[in-house]
Amino acid sequence: MTTRTIITAIILFALPAAAAAETVTRAENMTVDAAADARLLIDLAGALWVVPPGGGRAQRIGEALDSVHRPRWSPDGQQIVYAGASGGELGLRIHSLANNEARAAGSGRWLDLHPDWHPGGERIVFSSDRNGTGFDLWELDLPTGLEWRLSDRPGDEIDPAWSADGRDLVYVHHDSAGWSLVLREHGQPEEVLAAGTERLAGPSWRPDGSLVMFWREEDAGWSLHMVILSRPRLVRRYMSGDDYVPAPVSWLDKHRMFFTADGLIRQRLFNAWSSRTVPFMATITTEPALAVERVRRTLPLIDEPEGTLVVRAARLFDGITGSYLPDRDILIEGGRIRAVEARGERPGQIVIDMGDITVMPGLVDALARLPEGTNAATGPLLLAAGVTTIIADHPEAEHLNAVWSGDVLPGPRLLPSDDWPVGRVSGLADSQTPGMADVLESRAARLVGFDEPVARRFAEVPTLEHGVTDIVLGSRANGLPAGIATQAELRALEAAGLAPAQALRASGVNAAAALGVDPRLGRVATGSVADLLLVDGDPLETIADTLNVIGVVRNGRFYSVAGLIDRAEAAQSVE
Repeated sequence: MTTRTIITAIILFALPAAAAAETVTRAENMTVDAAADARLLIDLAGALWVVPPGGGRAQRIGEALDSVHRPRWSPDGQQIVYAGASGGELGLRIHSLANNEARAAGSGRWLDLHPDWHPGGERIVFSSDRNGTGFDLWELDLPTGLEWRLSDRPGDEIDPAWSADGRDLVYVHHDSAGWSLVLREHGQPEEVLAAGTERLAGPSWRPDGSLVMFWREEDAGWSLHMVILSRPRLVRRYMSGDDYVPAPVSWLDKHRMFFTADGLIRQRLFNAWSSRTVPFMATITTEPALAVERVRRTLPLIDEPEGTLVVRAARLFDGITGSYLPDRDILIEGGRIRAVEARGERPGQIVIDMGDITVMPGLVDALARLPEGTNAATGPLLLAAGVTTIIADHPEAEHLNAVWSGDVLPGPRLLPSDDWPVGRVSGLADSQTPGMADVLESRAARLVGFDEPVARRFAEVPTLEHGVTDIVLGSRANGLPAGIATQAELRALEAAGLAPAQALRASGVNAAAALGVDPRLGRVATGSVADLLLVDGDPLETIADTLNVIGVVRNGRFYSVAGLIDRAEAAQSVE
């Protein structure tokens, strides 16, 4: 089992018009917390649910979000703190049962996770990455809104938990040396209770303060250990063997504890040899308003050229199959692909043959953020990054789309997000994305002048649920400007578990289907728009090669990357 952030992709098209309801009795990656009156709180399907004491039908409370992480009852059982994600933004929220409303906790400007209540009920301790160098421990005073830092060590300090008397704090520290469980007793130097190279997670105090439970990831999966706070300290394995979720064990009292395993809520007596299942039922309803109606749409034809152009591909990725078609000629008339044929003699025709290169569909970014100060001269630079269609907001979107469809300052097809809504998109890239440094040091990043630090948006590199492939690439949530944001998102999709071909479909046929313009966009086939990338490398083997763009066909016209840069620089010098 993995503890990386799990992202559930939603299929954005062909959804039923009527509401659909499903009753579930188990759920992967669910966590549980017990209130003093034995009500159980679980996170399920992007919402908070309360299970009555002893089990039964769960009641959903509060707003529905993209995701909810590790909710925790306040000491009086009247409020709930949790990390929630909506629209790609993740932050702490507090839900009040008195008015059934949630409010933001903290400023919301940074990635805040792992909240835990101080026993006094007016403060929250949490982990936050506020300078891009790792998670530190912070505390928030709810009445005043004041925040202060509790730790500042190299690496990450995560999973903080207060003792029942509010005097002592335990947390997990991770750096290049490994993992450690750290105790901060009131008025005493910090003490390492357990350490090693294996991952540690989710510490929790027994209410009487006699021991701390924590999870350790081993070859066979997660196991629960305890540190008996005697002198000397004693570390003992408590249980193993099931598919546990490594969130803090929740104690009802010093004898009864709750946790989740195998998708179920479990209760165990501290001195017992086994646990029992606490049954629950939750009815999850998809409201009709959440459905995205699939509408067949037509891409506007703007300034398509006359004549015929042939692009010769040593390797062709057509955007559909998972392998290359060798030695293909792509015949283009105007701004459309007339045919894809075997390589042959083309007397009297203009043939673009750049040797041993890969030809593939241009990238579609279904929800992007244009670079700061975007103007007509920005278009060639975005094309040079491989993006040929962008859904983004700009006050002069219609004008830019017309200019970028022409030959003087070519750029990607620009569609306003208000007119071309897609719904939920990927938004997975952050500072931890493998290969992010290469993206930031690339020619594409230098061309748009981007040199800012990338925010950390997830505790771990996110992963997609097994079998999810119908995700659509949209980069706006990752905070990077279009172009390099799209390239970063491709790498994040691969890190999330997609094969390179599947990641490329997310920015191709999946996006085209969500926009309602399939099969005109996102593939190299008869009748499709002539938006192509010529890439040096093997993107079906290494997704990073998608950044090695050497030429682009946009609206049926061929441009070398060097020529695109020259056009942009000439236009900028005139301005």
